[in-house]
Amino acid sequence: ILHPLRRLMAAHIHMYPPYVYADPAAWARRVGEPYWGTLVSDSPTRRSVQGWVSVEQLLADMDAAGIDRVVMQGIYFRRHENCVAQNNWYLDWCRLYPDRLLGFATVQPLAGPAALDEVKRAVDAGLRGVGELLPFAQGHAMRDERFLAVVELAISLDITLCIHGAEPVGHHYPGRAVTPLEDYLWLAQQYPELRLILAHLGGLLPFYALNPRVEKALANVYYDTAAVPLLYRPQVYRMIAQVVGAHKIL
Repeated sequence: ILHPLRRLMAAHIHMYPPYVYADPAAWARRVGEPYWGTLVSDSPTRRSVQGWVSVEQLLADMDAAGIDRVVMQGIYFRRHENCVAQNNWYLDWCRLYPDRLLGFATVQPLAGPAALDEVKRAVDAGLRGVGELLPFAQGHAMRDERFLAVVELAISLDITLCIHGAEPVGHHYPGRAVTPLEDYLWLAQQYPELRLILAHLGGLLPFYALNPRVEKALANVYYDTAAVPLLYRPQVYRMIAQVVGAHKIL
């Protein structure tokens, strides 16, 4: 039973303005984001699970669920200008509802210095972290020096980085991401000072913390539960909390 004064925060949602969700497939074609369009649009073989609401409906849903604040994660757009546009959406909404909405900045690391400048601009204007990023979708490797420059900037600014995580085995769906767990472990080992969130329970990477060496490497890594009901049985929450501790689950 939750204490009536406890503040609840949802750590990972995505939001878009009406002109995007009025026809996501058309918007994706217009701005050159075919991968995102594949993920969120209906297809002849399946209906998208993506929900679309206005900010006003989001706030009403938060009230109904007893959620005080949400973190709006960016999406891993392929084009730099679309990342900038999303950051501007989030900045506008955070200014309107500063007590309810927080936002992370999305960037395309392949934009190089422009991506670093965008992180600085967005954080200076009020966004709180970087993410949700996904190397596979954005066309680069985890060890790409341009991506690692974003990582190092996040460390220097003392902000959190969120990366998409997906289990290496599971059902196929259009746009399924390749997310080798070894890459995430490597990143945590190379940058132990990085405060890292692996989305979607990190593709079940936290279970490998049963290995003491892996546990040490993942000391500064956290895991959010976005989309988990679509992926796993409910027992997963208790089982992962037993391995890494409930404080690591967002």
